[in-house]
Formats: sequence, C-alpha cells, structure tokens
Amino acid sequence: MKPAQPVSPAPRDIDPVSLRLFLSALEEGSLARAAARENIVPSAVSKRMSEMEDAFGVPLLERGVKGVQPTPAGNALATHARRLLQDMDRMHREMAGFASGVRGHIRLAVSVAALSGDLPAQIQSFRRAYPQIDISLEEDTTQAAFRSVLDGNADVAAGSDFGHDGLQVYACGHCELAAVVPGQHLLADREALDYAQLLPFEQIELNRDNGISSVFEQAAKGAGVTRRISARVSSHETICMLVARGMGVAVVPQYLKARLSHLDIRFVPLTGPWSSTPICIAVRDPDALSPAARALLAHLGVLPADGR
Repeated sequence: MKPAQPVSPAPRDIDPVSLRLFLSALEEGSLARAAARENIVPSAVSKRMSEMEDAFGVPLLERGVKGVQPTPAGNALATHARRLLQDMDRMHREMAGFASGVRGHIRLAVSVAALSGDLPAQIQSFRRAYPQIDISLEEDTTQAAFRSVLDGNADVAAGSDFGHDGLQVYACGHCELAAVVPGQHLLADREALDYAQLLPFEQIELNRDNGISSVFEQAAKGAGVTRRISARVSSHETICMLVARGMGVAVVPQYLKARLSHLDIRFVPLTGPWSSTPICIAVRDPDALSPAARALLAHLGVLPADGR
C-alpha cells in the first residue's frame, strides 16, 4: 500500500494576504523587496509563493538572479488577484460605511461627451440628495471608461453608445454634434452639413480611442473615400484651436460653441445619423451593484427606485 501523498491546499483556500504578497512580488520584481514592502521576512513570502504554486499545480513565478517575473499562469492569476482584492476592499469600505452612517462610494468613469449634457447637474443633485455617498469621477474616452467597468476599476461608466460588449447599458440622453470649420471656410455659411461634405477636407480628431472616430471611419469607407487626418490631439478644445488656424475641419460636441466664441470658427449642425451621439450608462452586472450605485442609477432614471 502506497503511503498517502500530502494534500496541497485547495485553490479556494488561498487567502488575500498571499495574493497581496504575490502582486507585491510582481510589482517589486523581487521577493526580498516585496517582503520589505509588506514588513515580513523574505522566507515567509517565499513559502507563501511556493504554497500557491502547489495549490494551483503550476509555476507562477520565474526566479532568477535578477529577481522574479510572472509566468503565463502568473500573469493570469495577477488579473484575477487584482480584481478580487479590489472587490474585497470595496466590500470592506461599504460595510464600514454602513456601520458609520456613510452609505458607500461610487467610482464613476465618464467620457467628454457624457459631461456635455445634463449629467454634471444630475450628479450634483444626487450628492445633495445622498450626502453620505461619495463619488469619484474620472474623465476618459468612452472605450476607456467602459474598460474600467469591465476591469473592475469603476462601478459605473457614462459615454457614447458605440459598442459595449460585456456590459449592460441604459439610454441616458444624447450629445449633439457639429462640424467646426474656419470662419472663412467654403462651408462656413452653411446652415447644416452632412458628414460626407467634410470628407474632401483634412480633418482633426482626438488622439485617443473614441467611438465617434470609428463611426466616421466606417462612414468614409461606405462612401468610398479615405479620410485625411491632419492632426490628432488631446482635447476637443485643442481641435477647435487648430481649426481656427486653418489646419482642417472637425466634428465636436455642439456645447463647445458658447465656450469658444472668441475663436474665428463656425459651428455648423450635422444632419442625418451623425447629428448626435447617444449617451448611455453602462454597468457590468446590475444585480451586483452596490446599494450606492443602484441609488445613483435610480436617480439618473435608468433603474427603478428599488434598483431592480
């Protein structure tokens, strides 16, 4: 009869401390530096790493004279570990909030287009109605905002509705769009423009991923025309400054017209399917939202007051 083999700990028994040590080792590139960072002895870090490798049955770290680096399995575990630890931190914050009378924290990722409408005022009215709920707002492109929710780095995203695989979305208004051209441009006196009328001219757009650019790229392909991009810049305001200097034409949110009236440019409303971009609220799983996040979505009118 063969002696019983020692039983390795099941993966489900791996504790958050081991996961934090694992991430520290990856970020520091060294078990010794991870130990110093976490204020424990290096042998304890090494032991926990070996226990995790035994539990999962695969090597997680490649050890060398210059330190450690993740194996492919280690990279996969790091993704899960970060999300799990973020969720646990969020759980502790929310439970502590209920105990102290503060009712939660919402991480909100939004696009420029989403901020161009009523959303800022709605957020402010929500803060007045729920002073015990904190909101952290970060502006980025729509795609980046949606990725933040998918990756667990944000609870709620708001942006243009141009693709949202893996998310539940709710309609929440529109962002009106306009062509912006130099004040003396051939198109400056038009009352309205179709996007196709901009295709003969060089265009300026954002240098970050954004849904509207991909839509206009498809529109140009449909018309059999290759768009000519003269510049890619970091903001719509910079786009308008370059348009004023004659570097090209562009499509920007209509709300910028009042803000940039000092520039020698003309905002011409777009017609047809490109006249506005729909704005949506996106979440990963509405049933898994915190009470605070459900309260926000109810306040925005995209969920019933009970969050269901």
